[in-house]
Order: sequence, then structure tokens, then C-alpha cells
Amino acid sequence: MANRYNQALLDSQKELAKAMAVLSELPPLEDSSLKAEVVLTLDKMRLLHFKQSGRRRQPPLIICYALVNRPTILDLAPDRSLVQDLRAKGRDIYLIDWGYPDLCDRHIGLDDYIGDYLDSVVQCVIERSGFEQIDLMGICQGGVFSLAYASLKPERVRKLVTLVTPVDTDVEGFTLSEMVRETNIEQLVKSYGNLPGQFLNQIYAALKPLQLGVVKEMGLSRSIQDPTSAELFLRMEQWINDSPDLAGRATIEFAETFFKGNGLIQGSFYVDSKAVKLTSIRSPILNIFGTKDHLVPPASSQALQTAITPNTPYQELALPAGHIGAFISDRCRSQVIDAIETHLSQK
Repeated sequence: MANRYNQALLDSQKELAKAMAVLSELPPLEDSSLKAEVVLTLDKMRLLHFKQSGRRRQPPLIICYALVNRPTILDLAPDRSLVQDLRAKGRDIYLIDWGYPDLCDRHIGLDDYIGDYLDSVVQCVIERSGFEQIDLMGICQGGVFSLAYASLKPERVRKLVTLVTPVDTDVEGFTLSEMVRETNIEQLVKSYGNLPGQFLNQIYAALKPLQLGVVKEMGLSRSIQDPTSAELFLRMEQWINDSPDLAGRATIEFAETFFKGNGLIQGSFYVDSKAVKLTSIRSPILNIFGTKDHLVPPASSQALQTAITPNTPYQELALPAGHIGAFISDRCRSQVIDAIETHLSQK
């Protein structure tokens, strides 16, 4: 027993020494993500245009990411980029970068994010492309925004893709939703003005304290085997810790109407005084989610199917992955790209 323990300890020390050597020889990381033309700026929001590869004429795809964290995860590295993979399929990609809200933005609400910014983005892309409709893909909270927009402006959205998107916040095992319900978000916003991004990181870490803490640290040396894996690890760590603050008013509204009020299911989610009704969506939907997602339970995403009208074309893709792995992991990314490409190409 003692010999096995000593050998395991020795092996662990060797792995750690190797990882430290790899990191010490790694050159400074280049900021290679989100290199695109800025075609629209509204307050802190920027609209980035990744021009299509090839000459195939097809409707542009707008990607709406969450307010939490940064959309750099979609263009993390040249060989791990959802944006570049879609662009390689001949897609004309527009990506919304919500930026870094400060105290000047604390009164910005959901009416502004969905009814103003997102609507302005869609109008801009329609005018630039010459198409009367766009394709819209929403990721996580961005999927909620996209569902809301597609229900309020169904004539503008040709195809809809939702990726790891929560819909029903009352499903069993939705720990994040339960935490929000038990938290006085309004008091937090009163204290800070906006909701600090680092506070959100602490909440997410608390959802899986062992896996995201002790287990992650113990497996760190195995994650860094060569310069490629070391660079990927560092880029992921940069993204995890690059957490913008959330605009105060929008945070309160989202917590109250979406999480606590289960707004998409109960019909109590409003934008510009108009109720968001998922039954108003006419765009064919591809709903992608991870079966191991600890942030958004699969049942929450799958609730979309029964919330829309039976006449709305609907298909879903369940992936054996977590919240982020569903669209950046090696084993899932190609499957996601193929599914999106097939969905958008169908007439």
C-alpha cells in the first residue's frame, strides 16, 4: 500500500513538473479572438461582422450571446471557434458583443437589450445584406432574448437556433433558478449599482464546488501536456475570469420576470409592454442542449417543444456534454456545426 502511494505521489510530482516546464516556455498569448469588422455601435454594444467564406448567397446569421461572460468563447482559438466553423460553411456571421457595462448603464433594462439593441442589430443586418429575414442563434441567456425577439417580430426571423437555453425555470434540479429565487437581487443591485461579474463567478463555482475546485486543481497537471493544451487551458481561464458586470435594472428584471416568475412559460415576460408569447414564434427551431449541463437542466431547455404551437417546426439535439462543452468540446463541436448547417439549409 505504501509503495503504491509513494509511486502515485512521485508520478503526480513528475506531471506537475512537466506542466510547469510547458507553461514557463509558453510565449505570451496573442489576442486572436473576435477579429472582425465593427458595423454597429450602440452604447457599450458592438456588432461584429465575420464575412462569409465563399460566394454562396444565403441569409446572414446573427449570434446573440448571454450578458454573462464574454462571447470570446465562440472564437476562443483558430482551431476551436464556433464562429469560424460556421463561417467555413459559407455563413455570413454577425456576432453581438454586449461589452462591459459600467455605472452609467445601471438603468438599462430588458426593453433596451431586446427592444432596442437586438432590434437595431436585426434592422442593421437586414439593410446590409439585402435579405428581408435573418437567421438568429441565441446561446444561454441570449437564447431567451432570441426567443423573445422571434415571438415579437416573427416576420423578421427565418430560422431560429437555441443553444443551451433555459426556458422553464420551475423544472426539478434547476439549482441556479432556486438560488436566484432565494436571493434578494434588488438589494444587491442597490448596494453595487450593477451586479459584479466576480460575484456571478462565485455563484457558478458554488454550483459544483468539488468539480470546479478541488477536482479541477488536482487534475491541472494532466490538463497541460504540451504547448497546445497549455494555451487552450490559459485561454479558457482568461474567459472564465473575464466577467463583465451586469446592468442593474436588467438584472433585476431578468431575475424577477424570467427566473422567479417563470416568464416564458407563464406569459409574464414583457418587452416594451408587449407579452412574449412563445406560441407566436413561426420560425423553424433547432434546440441544442447538453445532457450533463449543471447550469441549465435538459428538461428546462426541452420545455420549449411544448411551449410553442404544434405547427412550428421543431427539432432538438441532445449532446453528452455540459453547458460550455456542448459547443466547444472536440467531440461535440462538429456535430453542432453539422446540425446547425443542416437546419439553416433546409427549405
